[in-house]
Amino acid sequence: MPKIKARDANIHYHVQGEGEPLLLITGFSGDLYNWKKAIPLLDDSYKVITFDNRGSGHTEAPDAPFTIETMADDTAALLDALNIERAHVLGWSMGGNIAQELTFRHPHKVANLILMSTYTREPDRARFAIDAMIHSVREGASMDTFQTMMQTWCSTESFFRGKVSVCELGEECSINVLNGFTRQKKALDAFDSHDRLHCIKVPTLVIHGDEDIMVPINFGEKVAASIANSEFEVIEGAGHFLPPSGYVPLVLDFLAKHPLRQSLA
Repeated sequence: MPKIKARDANIHYHVQGEGEPLLLITGFSGDLYNWKKAIPLLDDSYKVITFDNRGSGHTEAPDAPFTIETMADDTAALLDALNIERAHVLGWSMGGNIAQELTFRHPHKVANLILMSTYTREPDRARFAIDAMIHSVREGASMDTFQTMMQTWCSTESFFRGKVSVCELGEECSINVLNGFTRQKKALDAFDSHDRLHCIKVPTLVIHGDEDIMVPINFGEKVAASIANSEFEVIEGAGHFLPPSGYVPLVLDFLAKHPLRQSLA
């Protein structure tokens, strides 16, 4: 379980593969294991860096509130600690917010930007849904229940076809885990990039599923429309959770057109 000191956090991270660095930033309540199916499709071509954001996984940070800006600065500090001057950056959902903020605050570190299932401002319906999920755990629901509720918002109708819903007692959520998720959620609530996206100048690819109900596709369309010369790709039949088989080929094609050495020219 490798960790590295970055600012006031001990960040849990993995590095796998060889080649130009590709940093993957996960979303709300996620951890680096969210990328386990994507990494084998990427690490033949790239040095893939994954990590746990502050507030989730095995990353250790002070017991205090933080913002998306804080997490973007953590990300920059992680790259510094790994002696990586510049990387391709891919962010999913909240990770896309962090990736945007990283590009605003540390533009020299971002060679190319890939934003998946993300937005300029958290959708109000999603904000209410996640607040209800967190509240249910504070009221005694298990983490299994939390994850099931998240799954219903992030997966497609076809994913559930034929499945039977069974409510069982699961592992209780520790107060530290719940506080971390709550702080990530407050950071999400405060994020708004709609009037800053025009400042992004690096090559950008925006990817969205056409069946996303957590963050409907028009949010992705708005992101792409606000970044000059960005590319927009839709994965048909995909929800908020995007299948690696759908997005990895798009990522590889995009990065092949924008190699790191070219971005430094």
